[in-house]
Amino acid sequence: MEALRWLPLLLGPLLLQGSRATGPIRAFVVPHSHMDVGWVYTVQESMRAYAANVYTSVVAELARGEQRRFIAVEQEFFRLWWDGVASEQQKQQVRQLLAQGHLEFVLGGQVMHDEAVTHIDDQILQLTEQLQAWTGFYTSRSTLKGLARQASALLYAGESMFTRYMWPAPRGTLDPTWALQQLQQLRWAVSEVQHHDAITGTESPKVSDMYTEHLAIGALGVHKLMAAITRDSAQRVALGSDSGTRPEGHLASVYNPLAWTVTTIVTLTVSFPRVSVTDESGHFVPAQIQNSTKEPFAYDLLILVTIPGLSYRHYSIRPTTGTQAAVTVASTVRFGRRLRRTSRGDRRLVPVVNDCYTVLLDPDTNLLHSVQERQSNRTVRMAQEFLEYRANGDIKQGPISDNYLFAPSETAAPAWEAVGLEIVAGKLVTEIRQHFYRDAMAQAYTYAIHSRLAHVSQGPSGELLCHRIEQEYRVGPLELNREAILRTSSDLDSRQVLYSDNNGYQVQRRPYRDYTNNTIARNYYPMVQSSFIEDGRSRLVLLSERAHGVSSQGSGQVEVMLHRRLWNNLAWDLNYNLTLNDTSVVHPVLWLLLGPRAVTTALRLQSALALQHRPVVLLGELPGDGAPTQGHAPKPQAPQQQAAVTLPPNLHLQILSIPGWSYSTNHSEHAQALRTSHQGQAQADLHRVLLRLHHLYEAGEDPVLSQPVTVNLEAVLRGLGPVVAVEERSLTGTWDVHTMRRWSWRTNPGHKTGCPTSPSRPPRGSSVTVHPKEIRTFFVHFRQQ
Repeated sequence: MEALRWLPLLLGPLLLQGSRATGPIRAFVVPHSHMDVGWVYTVQESMRAYAANVYTSVVAELARGEQRRFIAVEQEFFRLWWDGVASEQQKQQVRQLLAQGHLEFVLGGQVMHDEAVTHIDDQILQLTEQLQAWTGFYTSRSTLKGLARQASALLYAGESMFTRYMWPAPRGTLDPTWALQQLQQLRWAVSEVQHHDAITGTESPKVSDMYTEHLAIGALGVHKLMAAITRDSAQRVALGSDSGTRPEGHLASVYNPLAWTVTTIVTLTVSFPRVSVTDESGHFVPAQIQNSTKEPFAYDLLILVTIPGLSYRHYSIRPTTGTQAAVTVASTVRFGRRLRRTSRGDRRLVPVVNDCYTVLLDPDTNLLHSVQERQSNRTVRMAQEFLEYRANGDIKQGPISDNYLFAPSETAAPAWEAVGLEIVAGKLVTEIRQHFYRDAMAQAYTYAIHSRLAHVSQGPSGELLCHRIEQEYRVGPLELNREAILRTSSDLDSRQVLYSDNNGYQVQRRPYRDYTNNTIARNYYPMVQSSFIEDGRSRLVLLSERAHGVSSQGSGQVEVMLHRRLWNNLAWDLNYNLTLNDTSVVHPVLWLLLGPRAVTTALRLQSALALQHRPVVLLGELPGDGAPTQGHAPKPQAPQQQAAVTLPPNLHLQILSIPGWSYSTNHSEHAQALRTSHQGQAQADLHRVLLRLHHLYEAGEDPVLSQPVTVNLEAVLRGLGPVVAVEERSLTGTWDVHTMRRWSWRTNPGHKTGCPTSPSRPPRGSSVTVHPKEIRTFFVHFRQQ
C-alpha cells in the first residue's frame, strides 16, 4: 500500500466537483525517462551514474513482460547510450520493442525544454534535433540566458549563410561535410541549453559551466565556418587576399541574417583614433569614433551599414595620417557626480535629440527626466533607476529566495547613493552614459546605463533605427542576497496592467493582483522578448535580447529583474549547491520604443527581431600595399553578390537551412528503415533546403500587417536558383503535412476567442499564403547547376 499513497494526488484533478465519474476509474501509469540533461550533475556524470543504466535495464526488463511499457523522452541521453554504450544485440532489441509498441519516444527533443523563458525558435530547434509562485528563475543566471540566445542567433545566421553558399552552386573550396559538423555541434548545444534546468538557471555551478563550454565550442565552430565563407567572398573582390605584406588595417565582413534590408550601426574596437571606412567599391561609409567603454586605451568605431536580406558587405578600416578623415570624432561633456535626492525643479534640462525623440536629462540629479515622442508631440515624464530586493537566507526566519524562488522580504530599495553622467555627442550617434555608485565616495560603480540615439532619418530605411533608444546595462557584482532591478517610472496611466510575451510568440495581458502573501513575486512574469505598458495615447515598449522577470508594481511603472545573487541554509540547496551565489557582472540590453499604439504595434515585432538577430561581424586583417593612406581609398573590383532574400515586413524567415538529414521524406518509409537498418552513419543530404515562414502579427492587431500574406518562393529565393518543387512539412520538418492526422478537441461553443486555425493548403506552385500567427514549414528543392 505504501506505493499507492500518491494516487490521490494523481487522481485529484479527475475528482473535482462536476467531474466525478459514474463508474470505476481506470488509471494508466506508464514509466518514463525523466532524466535531467544537466541539473545537479553534468551530462557526463549523469551518464556514468545512472542514465546509461536506465536504458540498459529498461531494454532488458521490457523484453521480460508482454504488458510492460516505457516512454523515453530525452533524446540526448538515448543518443549517447546508443552511440557509446549499446551493443548490437541491444540495438536490435530496441528496434523490436519499438515495432511492438512496448517502447515509445515522445516529445522528440533532445531535452524537455522549459516553457517560461525559452524562445519559440529555440523550442522548435530542439524538437527538430531530437508557474505557481516560482518566479525567480525568470532571471537566474542571466549570463547563461544571454549566452544561450546569442548562440541561437549565431546559429540562425550560420545556417542561412551556409545555405546561400551552397546554392545555386558552391563558390569556393569549403568542405560541406565539415561545415555541417560545425552547424550540428551548435545545434546540439543550443538544443541542450533549452532544458528546464539549464536556461532557467536552476542548475548547479558546474553544470552551468558545462552548458557554457558546449555553447562556446559550438559558437567557435560556426564562427570559423562563417569566416571561411566571407574570406572566399573577400578574396574574389580583391579585399582580403594574402599579399605577404604587413597588415594595413581591418576587413570587417558584416552579414545580415534577416530577410529584410537592415539599416543599423555596428560597433568595433580599434587601436587607432584616426580612421577611414570604405565599402567594397571604395566609397567612404558614415562612421564615428569615440573613447571605448570597455578598453581604456582603445576606441569604439561606430559604422552605419545598410545590408539587404541574407547578404553581407565588406568594409575596409584603415588608420589615416592625413588631415582629412572620413570618420567623425565624438565629443564628450561630463557632469559632476550627483547625490541621490529629489530634483529642485528650477533647473534647465539637457536635451539629446534625433528625428524621432527628444530625451531630456536633469543635470540636478543626472537622471532621465522625460522623453518627447516627436511624431505625436507628446512628452512623457520618465525616470530610471536601479533598486534591489533584499532576500532572506535563513529558513528559520521565513521564506527564502533561491534559483527557483523569488520571495522578497520587503519592497525594493534604491541601490545607489550617487550617479555620474557624461554625454558623448557625434554626428552619427549620441550616447548617454550614467554610472551609479553604491557609495557616494566609491571609486568603482556597481551599475551603469549606456543609452544610444542614432541620428538617422525616420524614412523607410532608417525607421527602426530612429525609433529606438538602445540601452546596455552593467550590473554587479551584487552584495549577497540581493536581487537587482531596473525600474522605469512614467506618467502613463497604465493602471498597473502589464503586457509580456510568451516565448516570443504571443502577448498576454497581466493585470496586477493583490494576494494574501508574496504579492510582489506573484506579480512577476517572464519576458522572453518584449513587454509594454500603455494608456489611451501612448505605449512604452521594452525589447530584450535575453529572458528576464518583469512586473508592474505601480501605475506607469515597469521593472525588469536583471541579476540575482543568493545564499540560504536550506539543506537541499546546500547539499546540491543550488543557492545561486552568482558573483558575476552582467551586461543585458534593452531597446525602448515610445509612441502611439499604432506606431509601436507596427514597429515592435520587427524591432524585436532586429535586436535578436543583429548583423554578425567577422573581422580579418587588411593586407597593406606598402604605402600609407592619405585620405584616399583604393578602388577594388565591384562585387557581384547573389540576389537578396526579401520578405514582406509582417513575415519572418524563421529558418533557411540545409539540415543534412539523411532520412526519407516519407515518414513511414523512414521509420521502417530505422527498424531494419544495421548500417553506420548515412551520408548527409545536401540538396534538401528547410524553409520556415512565420506570420508575426495577430489577427486584428494591425489593419495592414495583420492581413494574410502571399509570397512567391521562387521570386523570393531566386538567388539560390530555380525552384523545382515545394513540399510542405510539419512544424519540425519530419512529416509530410498532408499525411498527418490531427486531434479534434471538443470546446465550449460559448467561449470563442480569435479565429480558428486555417486549414493546411497545398502550395500553388511556388506561391504560399501565411495567415496571422501561422508558422508554415517547407522543403524547397532547387535545380542543380
